[in-house]
Amino acid sequence: MARFSAALAGIRLIYKFDARAWEFFDLSPAGFRHAFLAPLILAPLQIGHRLFLFDPEKSGDFAVNVTGEVLNFVVSWLLFPFAMLYIVPLLGRAPRYYALLVPYFWMQLPINLAISSLQLLVDGGMLAEGIMGPLQLVLLAVYAVYGTFVAGLGLAVTTGAAFGLVVLDVVLGLLLYQILNAI
Repeated sequence: MARFSAALAGIRLIYKFDARAWEFFDLSPAGFRHAFLAPLILAPLQIGHRLFLFDPEKSGDFAVNVTGEVLNFVVSWLLFPFAMLYIVPLLGRAPRYYALLVPYFWMQLPINLAISSLQLLVDGGMLAEGIMGPLQLVLLAVYAVYGTFVAGLGLAVTTGAAFGLVVLDVVLGLLLYQILNAI
């Protein structure tokens, strides 16, 4: 519980663009493993959204669909860290790998909580469907801004390089989404 509280304090400071945020994260392999609590918190919302859209006539077996959604979710959270295993050393920043990824995982929690919660409200008919497009655009901009801040400070790289890493993360996510939906 202490690590989670510290991570929440770190998130709060990230959203204030305060470099002291890194003092609240465990920037070690153990801290990286613990940062997977962020996607675990999000899993029911994100997988729930996809299952809410389940149509047995188009999608087939429910158990197969659930398995596919869980695998999609897991791979989507592992793809960027895996790519960074190769890219961070190319940038000459290998020792800062965890200084990037631990805060980067936690930074995504509030953004993804917002978008996933709103999406479930739309799925349930409590919000108009047309509201998601503009909200997703705003939250993508928020993600880009804070992701760039975290990548820049975490790796001690220029803003351009940091923004490029965020764009790579988004592109990898979009590609994965398209590939998995085609299967």
